[in-house]
Amino acid sequence: MKSFTEAIYYRSPTLLQNLLVSAYGYKLYHKRYAGSLYRDIMEKVRLSRSWSSEEIEAYQSERLHEMVKHCRLNIPYYQQQFSEHGIHENDITATEHITRLPILQKETLKENSQLFSQPGTKPFMLQHTSGSTGTPLALEVDERTYKLAMALLVDHEETHGVPFGAKRATFAGRMLKPADDMKPPFSRFNRAENQKLFSSYHLNGKTFPHYQKELDQFQPIELIGYPSAIYDLASQYQNSDSKPGFQPKAIITNSESLLVWQRETIESVFGCTVYDYYGTAEYVMFAGQDKAGVYQPNPLIGIAEVDVRSDTIDTGNLLATSLSNRQMPLLRYNLGDTATLANANHPTVGTPTLKSINGRIDDYIETRDGRFVGRIDHIFKGVSGVREAQVVQVFPGSATVKLVKDSSSSFNETSLISNCKQRLGDDFQIAIEFVSEIERGKNGKFRSVVRQK
Repeated sequence: MKSFTEAIYYRSPTLLQNLLVSAYGYKLYHKRYAGSLYRDIMEKVRLSRSWSSEEIEAYQSERLHEMVKHCRLNIPYYQQQFSEHGIHENDITATEHITRLPILQKETLKENSQLFSQPGTKPFMLQHTSGSTGTPLALEVDERTYKLAMALLVDHEETHGVPFGAKRATFAGRMLKPADDMKPPFSRFNRAENQKLFSSYHLNGKTFPHYQKELDQFQPIELIGYPSAIYDLASQYQNSDSKPGFQPKAIITNSESLLVWQRETIESVFGCTVYDYYGTAEYVMFAGQDKAGVYQPNPLIGIAEVDVRSDTIDTGNLLATSLSNRQMPLLRYNLGDTATLANANHPTVGTPTLKSINGRIDDYIETRDGRFVGRIDHIFKGVSGVREAQVVQVFPGSATVKLVKDSSSSFNETSLISNCKQRLGDDFQIAIEFVSEIERGKNGKFRSVVRQK
């Protein structure tokens, strides 16, 4: 929702807010699931479950060849790259040939984003993301790829016993009410998808009984959202020595690294299995956990690749290549995470089974009244002039944002501070420190949130 719509929403009573959430939900529902294109895609997704390794290889090889040709003919960045490196689509006729293409770094995409889309075309949607490294990106997506991504999540849920349209409770980063408004209710209902959205920003010992009552009344079949948020909910049940009054069939997590201790607590409290999935804002990869907990990359949306450096190492940088999104195709794109192979003898390119996807593990931010808020990267969405950023907290209720400015656009400090206070409370103290660079760890990455204890 745009800022004007948000202003109306926040000034409205709860009943009207529910109507606005549902209205927006119906708009998204039509965009995601309506029409024969989605039905055809969903049918193919279900069919692909039973493909043999030979069928997967044949499909991906053909699509890779077509995508490389599309890039050579229509995408300015790759036209230049292929000319410089002497690359032609006839050189790329099987997935094993993918290593003939150069690796694309996120910084290169950010600096040259206008060169990755086909001139004269308009995207079905434009998605803005802060990215796991705090580097903002504007991503263009075509209709087929967007609907495919939606179908893959539906398929993941169905595979684990949650039918489409079943009641689900969502704990993610949506700002449903001001951070300082600690009066119930703490959820809003999206009638379009039979979905109750819960605030992850208001949960603490005092507010938990209201969350508990709303969940018991709603009786969700599924919990879905950030691992940190669902873990916080599970911890509140443990701390209050109480049990859920509902029984979910599955818990689906995403967007953060699912930690072992989080999984153990969540599964113990809710009495069902957590099935994590790894998706990307760039729409190049989707990998859901199967019954054994192994991540299975889907063959339709992209080619996954674990860039291991020797036969004795089973962990490497996670790369992905677009097979669907012709609007903004990315070839051998470095996602900024590492992955560990489930089977060292399995091919590292195509759909390698993954024991783990070692994404970034961010600390929580603690508010003055004792709430713990994870996934803080939302504060950078819509804020221009940010090259990289890191949030550092020493004391509850305050934090310092270390920020590397992007010289190509002006930085809006007011928007950043407003975003922080909206999610963390008006009494949360924010200081901004401009730095020339942010220190990296031994793995070459920096943590976007650091709590110094």
